[in-house]
Amino acid sequence: MFRNRGLFFSSLIFLATIAPNVEAVLSPKAQRAQDVMEGFGAISEQALIDFNVPGVGIGIVVDGQVVFAKGYGVRDVESREPMTADTVFEIGSCTKPFTTFLMGMLSDEGLLNWDDAIIDILPDFRMWDAYATQNLTLRDLLTHRSGMPRHDFMWYNSGLSRQEIFHKLRYLEPTCDFRERYNYNNLMYLTAGLAMEKVTGKSWEELIAEKILLPLEMSNTYFHVDDMQKSSDFAIPYVERMEKLRKMPFRDVSNMGPAASICSSVNDLNHWLKLLLAQGTYNGHTLLSPTTLLEIEAPQVIISGYAENKDAQLNAYGLGWKILSYRGHYFVSHDGGINGFTSVAGIFPQDGIGIVVLVNKNQSSLPRYLSLVAIDRILELPAREWLKEGMEQFLKSRKVAADNLLKEDLNRKKGTMPSHSIEEYAGRYTHPGYGMVTVEYKNGRLQALHNKIISYLNHWHYDVFSIVEESEDLIIPREGTKFSFRNNVKGEISELSIPFEPGVPDIIFKKQPDGQFTDLDYFRQFIGKYELYNVVAEVMIRDRTLVAVIPGEPLFELLPVTENEFTVKSMTSYSVKFVKAPDGSVEEVLLILPYGAFSAKPVQ
Repeated sequence: MFRNRGLFFSSLIFLATIAPNVEAVLSPKAQRAQDVMEGFGAISEQALIDFNVPGVGIGIVVDGQVVFAKGYGVRDVESREPMTADTVFEIGSCTKPFTTFLMGMLSDEGLLNWDDAIIDILPDFRMWDAYATQNLTLRDLLTHRSGMPRHDFMWYNSGLSRQEIFHKLRYLEPTCDFRERYNYNNLMYLTAGLAMEKVTGKSWEELIAEKILLPLEMSNTYFHVDDMQKSSDFAIPYVERMEKLRKMPFRDVSNMGPAASICSSVNDLNHWLKLLLAQGTYNGHTLLSPTTLLEIEAPQVIISGYAENKDAQLNAYGLGWKILSYRGHYFVSHDGGINGFTSVAGIFPQDGIGIVVLVNKNQSSLPRYLSLVAIDRILELPAREWLKEGMEQFLKSRKVAADNLLKEDLNRKKGTMPSHSIEEYAGRYTHPGYGMVTVEYKNGRLQALHNKIISYLNHWHYDVFSIVEESEDLIIPREGTKFSFRNNVKGEISELSIPFEPGVPDIIFKKQPDGQFTDLDYFRQFIGKYELYNVVAEVMIRDRTLVAVIPGEPLFELLPVTENEFTVKSMTSYSVKFVKAPDGSVEEVLLILPYGAFSAKPVQ
C-alpha cells in the first residue's frame, strides 16, 4: 500500500481545491453534448426503477471538457442518501486499464517491454504447462491469451496474499493451449502487477498512486474497501434476490489489486477520461507517449463469438481494453463487476468522447445500456430503444434462470440414497491450487466451508449433494452447484469433485486423514522394526512424517487413511495396516497389495 497515505491524500485534496471540477467556456461540440443530455436525469431515474437498481453515477467528457457529472437514485436504500458525482463505487475490472496504462509508462521508461518473458522477470513463475511457463510474455498476460480460464473461486475471499496466489498458478488447469484463443483471466493481471513491483521495488498501489492518481488529482480514489468506507460519500452494494434488493457484504479484493481493486467516483474518473482522450497528457504534462497509448488501445486478440449486439461489428481485446466498432465509431471500453457493483468506462478516441456509468447493484446490465443511450445522443446517431432491449433481456434472464431450475430437476435420479451414512462424508478435502474444503455434518445436513464461505448441501442423488444456500451472497451465485463424492476401491470416500471452473474438468479435492491420526504422538506407537520373509523394514519418523525404510529401496512415506492404517505415497494401491494386541502394542503389520496381503512381525 501507499506508505505515506495521509500525506498523499492531503496533497490531493489541496490540489483539488485549487483546481475545482468546473469547466471554462465549452467548445461547440462539448456544448452541444451538454445540450443533448438535457432530460437524461428523468431517463436514468426511470431506468433505475425498471432495472431494480438503487442508484447510478454518470460522467461524460467531450473534447477534454466535462459535460456531465451526476448521480441519480440512492447510495443507501435504507437511509435514502442520494447518489452524487462524488459517491465512491468499487469499479472492479475497470481497474485493468489503469494497470496497462502503468505498464505503458514503465515501458516508456525502459524498465519493461510488452514482449518480455515473465519467467525472466519472476524466475519462480510456473504454469501448468511447461511451454507456457517458458514463453508467456507481459503482452500475453494483459490480452488474456495465457490459455488459463478465470479460476476465480481459488482466490475469491481466500485471504491469500498475492505471492501465495502466484505460487498456486502451477496447479490450475488451462482450457486451451497458450495463445490459442482469448480466455479472460484476473490471475494474469495479478502476475503482471508482481512483475511491475519486481522491476521498480514499489507496490502496485504505490505506483498507481504516484504515477496516475496524484498527477490526475484523483483525491477520492482508493485501493481497499476499508478506505472507501471512510469516505463521507460511498455507495452500499446490493444484489437482487427473488426480485428484491438486499445488501451485499463489502468484499476485500485487494489481493487481486491490479485486476479489480480500485474504488472511485464519477468526478475522479472524469479526470481519467480526460487523460485518455488527450493521448496521455493531463494539464500540459505528458504521462504516457501517444504511440504507447495507441498500442494499448489497438486490437491484440480476437474475442471468439459474436459481438454483444448487431451495432458492434468488431469484437477484440487490446491491452486492458475491449475494442468495438460501434455503429462505425471506434469504441474502447471495459466493464467491471464486483460484489454489488457494476460499471462501464469507455472512450471514442477518434471522436473525443468519454463516458463512465457506475451502479451499486451486482451483475447489472444497466450501465452498458444506459451508456449506449447517452452515446447515441452525443454521436447524433439514430436512436435505438436500448433500455427497452435491455429490459427485455433482463426479464428474459430471470425466466431462463427459473426454467433452468425446472429442467435441472428432470436430471435428478429420484428415490436414490447415499452409499454411506451422511456423517461419513464429513472431512477435510484439499487441492493444491484451490486449498481446503471442510465438510461437516451439522443440524441433520452437510455444510462445506471453502475460503471462509459456508455452502449448505442437500442430498441430490447417489453420492452427489447440491448447494441450496450459502452463508453470504457472492458475485456469482453458486446455488445448484453439485458436490460429487467419490469412493476408492475399498469403498471409502476418498475424493470430492466440484465444478468450480467451467471449461476444465471438475476440481478434485483429496480427502485428508483426521487430525488425530497425524500428530507425532500417534505416529510414535508404530516406530520399530518388522520382518517379512527375512527382510527387516524399519518404521521411523522423519520430518514429522511416518516413513518405512527397506534395505536397497527408496524411502516410503506413509500417509494416514484411518485409525492404524496408512497408504504409501505415490503408490495409493498399496496400504499398511498395523494390527494391535489387547495391550495396545503392534503384534502384526499387514502389507495390502493389489495381488494379496502379507504379514510382517515385530522384531524384538
